[in-house]
Formats: sequence, structure tokens, C-alpha cells
Amino acid sequence: MITITDIAKRAGVAPSTVSRVLSGNGYAGKNTRDLVLQAADDLAYTPNRVAQSLRLNQTKTLGLVIADVENSFYSRIAKTVEMVAKRAGFHVILCNSNDEPEEEKECLELLVRLRVDGILITPTGKNADYLQSLLSRHVKIVLLDRKVPKLRFDSVIVNNQKGAQDAVEHLILCGHCRIGLLAGEIHVTTGQQRLKGYRNALAKHGIPFDPSLVRESNFLHETAIDAARSLFAAKKIPTAVFAANNVLAESCLFVLRELGLSETVSVIVFDDAPWMRLIERPLTVVAQPVEELAKTAAELILQRVQNPTLSRVKSLVLQPTLIRRESCQPINRTKTKGHNDAGTARERLSN
Repeated sequence: MITITDIAKRAGVAPSTVSRVLSGNGYAGKNTRDLVLQAADDLAYTPNRVAQSLRLNQTKTLGLVIADVENSFYSRIAKTVEMVAKRAGFHVILCNSNDEPEEEKECLELLVRLRVDGILITPTGKNADYLQSLLSRHVKIVLLDRKVPKLRFDSVIVNNQKGAQDAVEHLILCGHCRIGLLAGEIHVTTGQQRLKGYRNALAKHGIPFDPSLVRESNFLHETAIDAARSLFAAKKIPTAVFAANNVLAESCLFVLRELGLSETVSVIVFDDAPWMRLIERPLTVVAQPVEELAKTAAELILQRVQNPTLSRVKSLVLQPTLIRRESCQPINRTKTKGHNDAGTARERLSN
């Protein structure tokens, strides 16, 4: 392995001079710098990153723990975080927790062992004690998309409650009263807040909350499809559905097509993706500012890394946007056909 001593001999200077030139710390004249850099290039010198990280107490790496790398929402987050980090001279180590607490903890333990300078995480909410222990060890962490109650970390989230309430109110203004909810997992803050927004919209318009219209599901496709099938197996099916994320929306559309209800049930989803504009009935959506969400979180963690003395905890809430498309129709256009198709749908589910 080529060392700074080898470069010093070739350039005819002291090793300390080589160290100043390569690190950028301290003065060296232009001719000396040119000699050192040419020697380093001739010898194909590669800096020892481990030694550098020990000396500087910084590895120039960030950890990113996301729930599901296959989900387009999280892949967009990962891409944006990496872009922001790279501009600041940092690399990103991506970990996929599959939204499982045990896997999440393994990811966190790995990142700590790798001495990353900071961690961005979409938490499951089940490892609060471990996250608290990392905070006491001065590990820099920013919560992204979700919060964990009582933990004093920087966080960047979307106003899930308002977005959900806007979505359900839009369906109500279209004349729908029997509105199904395909909810995410209620133990995480996104699921809790979107359920609360759903209930708030119903209460605001005097519509009783009916638990039989709510199905909780994780973000796995198979589980989400089961939840959608269960919702439409009821004696009286909903005339509209609010899907709380993009995976649940895909599953809902799959089941509606399976049951022959694609044209009779209105659908709105909390999320947006390119495919949602390309289907026969483009989906009405609550669009999240995904890139802004990821960019803001990445900038927060970099601020913590580059200025460890920062004390004030920042909790930032970004606003979603309701985008109206063709998947939500007034009830008078679908009411008769929807009720006629309910029996047929149940027959298909039973076969």
C-alpha cells in the first residue's frame, strides 16, 4: 500500500508537507502542491479512509433506514437523500427494515458499528427504548415520515391528518356516505393520523363512524389484497374507498377489477405515483412532497453532523396537496349500478 512517506520520497519533501497538501489543512506553496499531487498521481495513491475517519472522528457516511425499498415512495426518498448527501461529500448506506422491529434494530446496530455520522430513519415505533439509548450515546438521528412519541429527535413529516381529512371530505362532497378505509398499520403515526383525519371528516359532516368499513393492513401486497377483499365481502359494500398509501391503492384496484366494480366504486389515495395518472380512470390523490420531505431531512442530519453543538430540536410538518382526477365520481352516477353489483361481487369472492 502506498503511504504518504512514499509520496514524500518521490516528491522530495517532508511527510508532514504531503499530509498538509492531501488534507488541505495548512499552507503549502503552489510548486510544492504540484509536486506532491503529481507524485501521488504517479504512485496511484488511494487515501486510507479508515485512518482518516479515526483522525477526523468522521466517516463521511450517513445511514438511511426505510420501511420497504420496493415501495416507490421510499425509493424516491432514498434517491433524494443520496443526492443531497453526495453534494455534501457524504455517502449513504441504505438499510431496508421491511417495517419489522427486529430487522430495524439490526439495521441500527449495524450502522452504529460502521460508525456512520448520522442516521435517517422511518421508524416502526417499536424500538423507542433502543433509539433513546442511541440518543444518550450522542448518535445523531432524524426521524423521516414518521415520529416516535416522547423521543426528542429532529423530525420531518407530512400533515397526514389534514391530507386524510381533505381526501374523505372530497368523497363526501361527491355524495358518498359509505366510505371504506384501507388503513396502514395503526401503531405507526402515519396510520394513526390518517385514521384520525378519516374520522374527523365523517364527524364534520354528521356521518357516524362505522368500524366495519375500516381494514388495517401492513404494506405487503398480499396482506393489502386480503384487506381489500375483506372490505368488499361485506353485505353492504362501500361506494367509495380511501386507500391510505400507494400499495393499498394498488391492492384496492386489483380487487375492484377482480370483482367487476372498477367503474362503480370511487377511489382516492394518500400518495401519488406516475402510474396513477396513466390508468383508465386516473386516481384522485393526496400528493405528498416526497422530494422536499427527503431533502429537508437530509439537510437536517447534515446540520447535526457538521455542527454537533446544535441543541434545539426541530419538528417540521410539510403540507400535502389534493389533486382531483377521474376516480372519484358523484354518487348519483354510480349509486344504482353499485348496489346492483354488490351481490355479484360477493358471489365472486365466495368462488
